[in-house]
Amino acid sequence: MTLKAVVFAVARPRAVAGFWSSFVDWPITVDRPGRVELTSAAAGFSLAFEQTATPKTVKNRIHLDLASSSAAAQKSIVDKALALGATRADIGQGELPWEVLADPGGNEFCVLEPRPEYAETGVLAAVVLDSGPVEPAAFEQLAEFWSTTSGWPIVKRHPVQIGLRAPSGVGPWLEVLRDGDAKQVEDRVRLEVTGPAPGLRQDPGGNDFRVVSPG
Repeated sequence: MTLKAVVFAVARPRAVAGFWSSFVDWPITVDRPGRVELTSAAAGFSLAFEQTATPKTVKNRIHLDLASSSAAAQKSIVDKALALGATRADIGQGELPWEVLADPGGNEFCVLEPRPEYAETGVLAAVVLDSGPVEPAAFEQLAEFWSTTSGWPIVKRHPVQIGLRAPSGVGPWLEVLRDGDAKQVEDRVRLEVTGPAPGLRQDPGGNDFRVVSPG
Protein backbone atom coordinates (compact mmCIF):
# COMPACT_ATOMS: atom_id res chain seq x y z
CA MET A 1 0.00 0.00 0.00
CA THR A 2 1.02 3.62 -0.45
CA LEU A 3 -0.27 6.91 0.92
CA LYS A 4 -2.40 8.63 -1.73
CA ALA A 5 -4.23 11.52 -0.04
CA VAL A 6 -5.38 13.29 3.08
CA VAL A 7 -9.13 13.67 2.61
CA PHE A 8 -11.23 16.40 4.25
CA ALA A 9 -15.03 16.20 4.36
CA VAL A 10 -16.31 19.76 3.99
CA ALA A 11 -19.49 21.57 3.02
CA ARG A 12 -17.81 23.56 0.21
CA PRO A 13 -15.01 21.53 -1.40
CA ARG A 14 -14.05 24.10 -4.03
CA ALA A 15 -13.86 26.96 -1.53
CA VAL A 16 -11.73 25.06 0.98
CA ALA A 17 -9.54 23.56 -1.76
CA GLY A 18 -9.06 27.06 -3.17
CA PHE A 19 -7.88 28.28 0.23
CA TRP A 20 -5.30 25.51 0.54
CA SER A 21 -4.15 25.83 -3.06
CA SER A 22 -3.44 29.54 -2.55
CA PHE A 23 -1.99 28.98 0.91
CA VAL A 24 0.53 26.20 0.20
CA ASP A 25 0.90 26.80 -3.56
CA TRP A 26 -0.21 23.33 -4.60
CA PRO A 27 -2.11 23.31 -7.91
CA ILE A 28 -5.64 21.94 -8.22
CA THR A 29 -5.29 18.75 -10.25
CA VAL A 30 -8.78 17.23 -9.91
CA ASP A 31 -12.00 19.27 -9.91
CA ARG A 32 -15.15 17.24 -10.23
CA PRO A 33 -18.53 17.35 -8.47
CA GLY A 34 -18.05 16.25 -4.90
CA ARG A 35 -14.24 16.09 -4.88
CA VAL A 36 -11.40 18.55 -5.50
CA GLU A 37 -7.71 17.60 -5.18
CA LEU A 38 -4.42 19.47 -4.84
CA THR A 39 -1.20 17.64 -5.63
CA SER A 40 2.46 18.28 -4.93
CA ALA A 41 5.02 16.07 -6.65
CA ALA A 42 7.47 16.78 -3.83
CA ALA A 43 5.01 15.66 -1.15
CA GLY A 44 4.05 12.48 -2.94
CA PHE A 45 0.37 12.67 -1.96
CA SER A 46 -2.68 14.88 -2.47
CA LEU A 47 -4.95 17.00 -0.32
CA ALA A 48 -8.53 16.10 -1.27
CA PHE A 49 -11.79 17.80 -0.32
CA GLU A 50 -15.07 15.91 -0.52
CA GLN A 51 -18.64 17.08 -0.15
CA THR A 52 -20.53 16.45 3.09
CA ALA A 53 -23.71 17.83 4.58
CA THR A 54 -22.75 16.77 8.11
CA PRO A 55 -21.70 19.73 10.29
CA LYS A 56 -18.37 19.69 12.11
CA THR A 57 -18.81 19.25 15.88
CA VAL A 58 -15.45 18.17 17.37
CA LYS A 59 -11.74 18.71 16.77
CA ASN A 60 -10.36 16.67 13.90
CA ARG A 61 -8.15 13.71 14.79
CA ILE A 62 -5.90 14.47 11.81
CA HIS A 63 -4.46 17.91 11.14
CA LEU A 64 -1.73 19.58 9.09
CA ASP A 65 1.35 21.33 10.47
CA LEU A 66 3.00 24.14 8.51
CA ALA A 67 6.74 24.81 8.71
CA SER A 68 8.48 28.14 9.20
CA SER A 69 12.13 29.20 9.02
CA SER A 70 12.06 32.11 11.49
CA ALA A 71 9.75 34.03 13.80
CA ALA A 72 9.18 36.55 11.01
CA ALA A 73 8.38 33.78 8.54
CA GLN A 74 5.95 32.19 11.01
CA LYS A 75 4.12 35.50 11.38
CA SER A 76 4.04 35.95 7.61
CA ILE A 77 2.51 32.49 7.12
CA VAL A 78 -0.13 33.21 9.78
CA ASP A 79 -0.92 36.57 8.23
CA LYS A 80 -1.26 34.96 4.79
CA ALA A 81 -3.62 32.32 6.14
CA LEU A 82 -5.81 34.91 7.87
CA ALA A 83 -5.91 37.05 4.75
CA LEU A 84 -7.08 34.04 2.72
CA GLY A 85 -9.94 33.29 5.11
CA ALA A 86 -8.51 31.27 7.99
CA THR A 87 -9.47 32.06 11.58
CA ARG A 88 -7.70 31.64 14.90
CA ALA A 89 -8.80 28.48 16.74
CA ASP A 90 -9.00 27.80 20.46
CA ILE A 91 -8.78 24.09 21.22
CA GLY A 92 -7.59 24.63 24.77
CA GLN A 93 -3.95 24.84 23.73
CA GLY A 94 -2.99 27.74 26.01
CA GLU A 95 0.25 29.63 25.42
CA LEU A 96 2.42 27.81 22.90
CA PRO A 97 5.17 28.78 20.44
CA TRP A 98 3.02 27.67 17.50
CA GLU A 99 -0.22 29.15 16.19
CA VAL A 100 -3.45 27.16 15.90
CA LEU A 101 -5.76 28.23 13.09
CA ALA A 102 -8.76 26.82 11.22
CA ASP A 103 -9.36 26.85 7.48
CA PRO A 104 -12.66 28.08 5.96
CA GLY A 105 -14.12 24.60 6.52
CA GLY A 106 -13.27 24.68 10.23
CA ASN A 107 -10.35 22.24 9.95
CA GLU A 108 -7.66 22.95 12.52
CA PHE A 109 -4.02 23.34 11.47
CA CYS A 110 -0.84 24.62 13.11
CA VAL A 111 1.81 27.06 11.96
CA LEU A 112 4.92 25.91 13.78
CA GLU A 113 7.84 27.86 15.13
CA PRO A 114 11.15 27.01 13.40
CA ARG A 115 12.22 23.40 14.01
CA PRO A 116 15.30 21.75 12.48
CA GLU A 117 13.51 18.56 11.45
CA TYR A 118 11.19 20.53 9.17
CA ALA A 119 13.84 22.74 7.58
CA GLU A 120 13.62 20.96 4.21
CA THR A 121 10.03 19.71 4.09
CA GLY A 122 8.61 22.66 2.19
CA VAL A 123 5.69 24.65 3.58
CA LEU A 124 3.82 21.52 4.72
CA ALA A 125 5.78 20.08 7.64
CA ALA A 126 3.63 17.13 8.69
CA VAL A 127 0.34 15.29 8.62
CA VAL A 128 -0.44 14.58 12.28
CA LEU A 129 -2.70 11.77 13.53
CA ASP A 130 -3.91 11.92 17.14
CA SER A 131 -3.89 8.51 18.82
CA GLY A 132 -6.10 9.55 21.71
CA PRO A 133 -5.38 8.57 25.35
CA VAL A 134 -3.85 5.14 24.70
CA GLU A 135 -1.25 3.04 26.47
CA PRO A 136 2.34 3.07 25.11
CA ALA A 137 1.97 -0.35 23.50
CA ALA A 138 -1.18 0.69 21.63
CA PHE A 139 0.51 3.92 20.57
CA GLU A 140 3.44 1.96 19.14
CA GLN A 141 1.04 -0.46 17.43
CA LEU A 142 -0.79 2.40 15.73
CA ALA A 143 2.46 3.88 14.43
CA GLU A 144 3.65 0.49 13.16
CA PHE A 145 0.30 -0.03 11.44
CA TRP A 146 0.62 3.26 9.55
CA SER A 147 4.22 2.57 8.65
CA THR A 148 3.17 -0.71 7.03
CA THR A 149 0.02 0.75 5.46
CA SER A 150 1.59 3.90 4.04
CA GLY A 151 4.92 2.39 3.07
CA TRP A 152 6.71 5.07 5.10
CA PRO A 153 9.37 3.83 7.57
CA ILE A 154 9.53 5.04 11.15
CA VAL A 155 12.54 7.35 11.50
CA LYS A 156 11.85 9.11 14.81
CA ARG A 157 10.55 7.80 18.13
CA HIS A 158 9.53 9.80 21.18
CA PRO A 159 7.21 8.83 24.07
CA VAL A 160 4.46 11.11 22.72
CA GLN A 161 5.34 11.34 19.01
CA ILE A 162 6.45 8.84 16.38
CA GLY A 163 7.56 10.20 13.01
CA LEU A 164 7.31 8.45 9.64
CA ARG A 165 8.96 9.72 6.47
CA ALA A 166 8.57 8.82 2.82
CA PRO A 167 11.28 6.42 1.57
CA SER A 168 12.68 9.28 -0.53
CA GLY A 169 13.43 11.22 2.66
CA VAL A 170 11.82 14.38 1.27
CA GLY A 171 8.50 16.10 1.76
CA PRO A 172 6.26 16.24 4.85
CA TRP A 173 6.36 13.85 7.78
CA LEU A 174 3.51 11.57 8.83
CA GLU A 175 3.36 11.75 12.61
CA VAL A 176 1.39 9.79 15.19
CA LEU A 177 0.82 11.89 18.29
CA ARG A 178 -0.06 10.38 21.67
CA ASP A 179 -2.60 13.07 22.38
CA GLY A 180 -6.18 14.10 21.79
CA ASP A 181 -9.55 12.76 22.80
CA ALA A 182 -10.94 9.32 22.12
CA LYS A 183 -12.89 9.04 18.89
CA GLN A 184 -16.41 10.44 19.30
CA VAL A 185 -17.88 10.80 15.81
CA GLU A 186 -17.21 9.65 12.24
CA ASP A 187 -13.89 11.09 11.09
CA ARG A 188 -14.12 14.16 8.85
CA VAL A 189 -10.44 13.90 7.95
CA ARG A 190 -8.99 10.55 6.98
CA LEU A 191 -6.04 9.05 5.16
CA GLU A 192 -6.48 7.39 1.77
CA VAL A 193 -4.10 4.68 0.58
CA THR A 194 -3.85 2.61 -2.58
CA GLY A 195 -4.03 -1.14 -2.29
CA PRO A 196 -6.05 -4.30 -2.85
CA ALA A 197 -9.63 -4.80 -1.68
CA PRO A 198 -10.81 -1.17 -1.86
CA GLY A 199 -13.16 0.05 0.84
CA LEU A 200 -13.53 1.98 4.09
CA ARG A 201 -11.61 0.49 7.03
CA GLN A 202 -10.42 1.39 10.53
CA ASP A 203 -6.92 1.38 11.98
CA PRO A 204 -6.09 -0.08 15.43
CA GLY A 205 -7.12 3.23 17.03
CA GLY A 206 -10.55 3.21 15.39
CA ASN A 207 -9.66 5.94 12.88
CA ASP A 208 -11.39 5.67 9.52
CA PHE A 209 -9.28 5.34 6.38
CA ARG A 210 -10.04 4.38 2.80
CA VAL A 211 -8.28 1.93 0.49
CA VAL A 212 -8.62 2.76 -3.22
CA SER A 213 -7.41 1.02 -6.35
CA PRO A 214 -4.13 2.28 -7.82
CA GLY A 215 -4.35 4.61 -10.79
